Amino acid sequence: MWQDIAVCVIGISIIGYIAYKVYRMLTKPKSSDPCCGCSGCSLKKEFRMKE
Repeated sequence: MWQDIAVCVIGISIIGYIAYKVYRMLTKPKSSDPCCGCSGCSLKKEFRMKE
């Protein structure tokens, strides 16, 4: 019984995660920014320096 509940919770979590990723993919800004909103890494700083 508890295994069925655990499998359902994991399945719902996976479906939610996939839905979130698809939503983010479809709604991300159409800019040339390779970081998609990340603000902390050195790649982001290099990209901003080139602009």
